[in-house]
Amino acid sequence: MKGAVKTLVFLSLMQAAYADAAIFMCRDASGRTLTSDRPIPECADRAIREYGNNGAVKRDISAPLTAEQSREKLLQEEKKKAERLAAEEQKKADRALVSRYRSEDDIAQARKRDTSVVSEQIAQQKKALSNVDKEWKEAQAAVEAQKKRGPVSAGLQYKLERAEQGARDLKLRLHESEVELMRVDAKYDLTLLRYREISKTASSR
Repeated sequence: MKGAVKTLVFLSLMQAAYADAAIFMCRDASGRTLTSDRPIPECADRAIREYGNNGAVKRDISAPLTAEQSREKLLQEEKKKAERLAAEEQKKADRALVSRYRSEDDIAQARKRDTSVVSEQIAQQKKALSNVDKEWKEAQAAVEAQKKRGPVSAGLQYKLERAEQGARDLKLRLHESEVELMRVDAKYDLTLLRYREISKTASSR
């Protein structure tokens, strides 16, 4: 009885092993076709096809990536990750945008409010520059008149230099304010454009 049991177990194991049997096939670097009932060392860096004992293809094993292919794969994965993060950030920005502005009129009012602050600053700077320019011209005329009579006094020369420096400083600040005004306008142009894109997408759903 025990012998019969052992025989049955042995036959079962042999049947399982036969059922799992496989044939590996590949082409080596010289183009030769190699086959084996176990993985082929000569084709460790080649594509391998595995067949079942019935001759049907069980699976195809791709060749390992080269160093260049690995680098390219890594770059592609990093690119996809960056694109995914950018898309998530855009979704957050879009939610904040539609939460802040309920209509295009809201955006127009916000633009008017922010640009009016900078525009007022520009107007004041232009007025101050006009006054400084007037002082500079007066000081320059006084220096030229003094030169005709003799040496220019230190006080008069200082007044001229101060007016020149004041004019340069004001022109610089005016330029910065004008750039800021353009930046604010451009920001609201983009805000309005994105708001319309979001609204169009929402209405098409």
